Amino acid sequence: MAKRWDRSMKRLFKEAPEDFVEWLLPGARFISIVSPELDCDESEAIYSDMLVEVTLNGVRALLHIEFQSSRDSQMAERLWEYNLKATRQYACPVWSVVIYLKRDGKAAKSPLMREFPVDRAVHRLEFEVIKLWEIQTHELKQKVLPGLLPLLPLTKGGTRREIVEEVIGGLTLPGVEPNRELLTLAYGLASLAFGKRNQADQEWLKRRFAMLDDILLETPAFQDIMRRGHEEGLKEGLKEGLKEGLKEGLKEGQLEAFRRTLLHIAEVRFPELTQLAKRKAVILDDPEELDGLIIKIGIARDIDEARRYLLGEEKV
Repeated sequence: MAKRWDRSMKRLFKEAPEDFVEWLLPGARFISIVSPELDCDESEAIYSDMLVEVTLNGVRALLHIEFQSSRDSQMAERLWEYNLKATRQYACPVWSVVIYLKRDGKAAKSPLMREFPVDRAVHRLEFEVIKLWEIQTHELKQKVLPGLLPLLPLTKGGTRREIVEEVIGGLTLPGVEPNRELLTLAYGLASLAFGKRNQADQEWLKRRFAMLDDILLETPAFQDIMRRGHEEGLKEGLKEGLKEGLKEGLKEGQLEAFRRTLLHIAEVRFPELTQLAKRKAVILDDPEELDGLIIKIGIARDIDEARRYLLGEEKV
């Protein structure tokens, strides 16, 4: 689960880095996203979540961001380590920010102090701590930054259907090309914010965003889901197929690729149908039929339509 939060936030930042810079460092100018890989004395490098080059008051600097969805008692120490290494590696001042996405244990406190036994401060790191659940929804909306809209369900009082409607409205303004990637991320973050226990709202989310399928199907995020499903399935299928012979192996590899893609799409769009999709995938042994079913499940408007396709009640 933590990885899903992490991936979503990194994608969101990369989609709208200027908006995040304006929010976190008012007055700074975004230059570029730089490599998060930091040199390490040990054999392996370490990686921060985000490092961004900016200029502030005419001075080149870095904005360092960590996205945190679960407790980490060493968060302040990690920020200290990342900040020091980034400062040395990029030869400029670095400001660190940790954004907590949901409440889970104690958050880091600034500044981090390391003192000598005779009351002398040896190390001191100041950093910013943002707890999204403590930020009023209207405060983030007032920034008028589209890239921040997908965060609204994570704010105080933001886990409501009307807030999701505001997010959708803000990303589908009349006469303006909708930002498909932000819509996809808004769906994902809203689903994570509602949580598994809130099934009624989860079902509403699926129905609401199903109305935007024509827009969402063109997003890199959805295409990435399709690509990863095909690649993972083909890799496993070919591995298994080689045991049975090249010709049969290639056919089985193709079938396995389509089966895994079908399961991946079903798990992402309609988790309740995962078992049904598994049974259907085992039965079908025609690559073209499987490919057609994948497309149908990918564009199904709601869970009932997807179920009909899987049960074979409509022509695929």
